[in-house]
Amino acid sequence: MNKLIIWDFDGVIADSEKLWVSVWLETLQKEKNISLSEDEKLNLLVGIADKNKKINLEKYFSNLTLDDDFMQKIDAGEKYKGMHFMQPIDGVEDVMSDNRFAHCIATGATKEQHAWKMTQFKWIERYMSPNDYFTVDMVKQGKPEPDIFLLAAETKGYKPQNCIVIGDSLNDFKAASAAGMKSIAFVGAEGNNTPEYRQKCIDTGVVAVCASMKEVKQVLNNFATEINLFNAKDSYSR
Repeated sequence: MNKLIIWDFDGVIADSEKLWVSVWLETLQKEKNISLSEDEKLNLLVGIADKNKKINLEKYFSNLTLDDDFMQKIDAGEKYKGMHFMQPIDGVEDVMSDNRFAHCIATGATKEQHAWKMTQFKWIERYMSPNDYFTVDMVKQGKPEPDIFLLAAETKGYKPQNCIVIGDSLNDFKAASAAGMKSIAFVGAEGNNTPEYRQKCIDTGVVAVCASMKEVKQVLNNFATEINLFNAKDSYSR
């Protein structure tokens, strides 16, 4: 296998990004009386590690402090919703079973967070081992910096040009670009499949925008054979 697929987890393997965002929105409203617009939600919360969400919000709202008590409530809310409501993206196992590629996960979650998420996704162990999971606390800087993708590639023994990231957030695509990797934008999770968001994905330089795992598999067929990867203009964004 001379190609490595680097999977994001939330919003790509698991339809969970909406759960984490809802916890933040509910907790901000209840504890701080703060409501976010759709653009603010996208820029401050979507596809971002919790520690960076905290940093972003405290910078954005100059008088806001999110202390340990607040963050503990976030952790508890995410764990509750994850353990009760998190489901896999339809068709993801079919893509992950493609043994023409090596597979790993690079997530914005911490090791502890990823561990309890994986209790619901034990089937992934059919395709990769726990040594193939890379979490944000393993690197100095999370996405959109390229650190975690570069760590995954180096650990697995692949050059960046032989890696392709499957993600759902603009930070995934920015990090992949900075790492010298191709990326596929998956917009099949709830709330992502809009013309505006598709265009934002294209603007980051993704090779394709896919609304289903069936479409992802079609793109990977081209990647596996090195035949004319879809570019953003000719992708499933139409």
